[in-house]
Amino acid sequence: MELNVDEVIERYVGSFGLPQLLQVMLVSFAWVFDSQNTLVTIFTDAQPSGWRCKTSVDPSLSSSWCMNNTASSGGSNKRQSAGHVCGLAAGSWEWIGGNSASTIAEWYLICHRKFLAAIPTSLFIIGSIIGCAFYGRLTDVWLVRKKTLLLACILTSTTTFLTSLAPNIWAYCLLRFANGFAHSRNEICCLVLSTEVVGRKWQGQVGQYSFFFFTVGFLSLPFIAYHTRTYLRYFYRIISLPPLVYVFLLVPLVLESPRWLLVRGKNKEALEVLQKFARWNGKKMPDNIVLIIPSQATTGASIVYIQMIYLIRHCLVKQLN
Repeated sequence: MELNVDEVIERYVGSFGLPQLLQVMLVSFAWVFDSQNTLVTIFTDAQPSGWRCKTSVDPSLSSSWCMNNTASSGGSNKRQSAGHVCGLAAGSWEWIGGNSASTIAEWYLICHRKFLAAIPTSLFIIGSIIGCAFYGRLTDVWLVRKKTLLLACILTSTTTFLTSLAPNIWAYCLLRFANGFAHSRNEICCLVLSTEVVGRKWQGQVGQYSFFFFTVGFLSLPFIAYHTRTYLRYFYRIISLPPLVYVFLLVPLVLESPRWLLVRGKNKEALEVLQKFARWNGKKMPDNIVLIIPSQATTGASIVYIQMIYLIRHCLVKQLN
């Protein structure tokens, strides 16, 4: 009996049972890391809260000179924008909250260096675009989807941690590019692994679960930022840990995509995956099933790409804001 994967799921496995829900939740959880690494710069690259004139033991850096020049520009110095310090002598003022609260404060990305503040985010997006093309080829030709997800999580964790060690703005830019490249495959792998194990009528709904975890990741950032507000490098170190925990504890529980196995000629392995879902759903598949590759693309692929376009647009809007 020749059937494609969708027909086997609909007839013998079950469109959407508890085992499939667990698979969806396990793989969609990786979107938390994607959200954190995409939107982390809202906090780490934020404008400092303000600056103030400092008292110096060096007579050449008189605080009264700083205050007089500030007064001539109008207003108090404590909550003025960074642009007001461009005419002040180096060492006569300091950031409120210290130099380690953001990349702008640490590397003085103000005045004639202000343009450098936008480069890390731009390179992150460029890295994401290049990474999508690279991982797409890697997944289809060499690695299975599950291993690609594992690799993406490991590289995301590694590049995020290394970002916390960046000694200067140029190293920081390079590592943000590498981080964008590393994380870019998480979304597609998660969506594919989620939608390919459920029936056709559930693929659209299942695809939306990923955005719930993306939102969870974004909502977690303010809590982390509050506790690391005086030292941004701790922020990157904290968000580098969850992907590693995910790789060792949750990824081993994820089953491979039966469609990918079928396309790669691994019919036996594809049947074994479907049989596991059927057994966990309390059903039994006939022994005479022969899986075939459908002649036309299923609706699941279209759903994946539509959602990816929406996600990219959503992330770009967030970054531009």
